[in-house]
Amino acid sequence: MKKLFLAIIIFGLFGCSFGFFHQQRTPKIEIPVVYNIGWWSERQNLSIDSLSVQIIESNLNLFNSQSLVSYSVSGTIEYNKHWQPFIEKVHISERINTDTTQHCDRIIEITPVIKVKENKKLINNGTQHFSFLNEHTITSNHWGNNRIKFVCGNKEQIIELMQRK
Repeated sequence: MKKLFLAIIIFGLFGCSFGFFHQQRTPKIEIPVVYNIGWWSERQNLSIDSLSVQIIESNLNLFNSQSLVSYSVSGTIEYNKHWQPFIEKVHISERINTDTTQHCDRIIEITPVIKVKENKKLINNGTQHFSFLNEHTITSNHWGNNRIKFVCGNKEQIIELMQRK
């Protein structure tokens, strides 16, 4: 009984330093994330040129099911006259995938939300370039390989996370 108690104390003291109870850091957010998209203008003028997803931190094990990823989005927004568009927020939608033909466990959709401001220096129609980099915490779905598809506009990327016992 004393050996079991001693083993529990040692594991409690040193388990955290071995990564068993590793706590993810807070994601860095360049553009605020919202969950209600509301009304937004100029969405037909939005064009996504690139989507890049990178795994920042993924120490999945018996006690940790969360990973930290970053996503970078760049593109263009066409504008009219003196109304300058910009990315105000990012809407994120996560869902479990039940369609087996897509070969992924989860789908995360990223939608840039546009806002316009008046800029008298702009005279004609034109194009405004944008890019941003945010981080996001993902929870794995199950033991083994977790395939997660990120979608932004017409761009897609799948990442794989391995959850081990």
